[in-house]
Amino acid sequence: MIEIKVPTVGESINEVTLLKWTKKEGEWVERDEVIAELESEKATFEVNAEKAGILIIVGKEGDTLNIGDVLGKIDTDAAKPAAAEAPVSTKEKEVAKPVANEAPVTVVSNDIKATPVASAIIADKKVDAKLITPSGTGGKIMKQDVLEAIANPGKKPFAGETALFGRN
Repeated sequence: MIEIKVPTVGESINEVTLLKWTKKEGEWVERDEVIAELESEKATFEVNAEKAGILIIVGKEGDTLNIGDVLGKIDTDAAKPAAAEAPVSTKEKEVAKPVANEAPVTVVSNDIKATPVASAIIADKKVDAKLITPSGTGGKIMKQDVLEAIANPGKKPFAGETALFGRN
């Protein structure tokens, strides 16, 4: 059993946000396979499995973690499941998985929620956060939302437009 820890990503970076797990609890992962995405104030980056085995998730999506904190574990002693078993076990885990808690977000201004990277870009480029169409969970502004607002200034979503249909 090995621990997957939050890697050092820069001298001045002390904490990161766990954006999402790309693999599910109990799923078999291969060495160097991307298993999670983390976001710091300056960048979004991927975490790879150090060894092959069964993934055990410790950190939850949206958690703010310090450098060196345990994200999860990999059971390296587990036998690789047969191909036919894998889809069944992941489906069972999906059904049993409780609804994820709301991710902690950075408040840009006046109750507008944004990820740390999105907040930094908004502040740096002096973008009006009220004109950005959020695509994140709970109306959170993501990095891509800010970049699209900068690339398409003045574009406002029409009534009924959702994050799934952000581009017309």
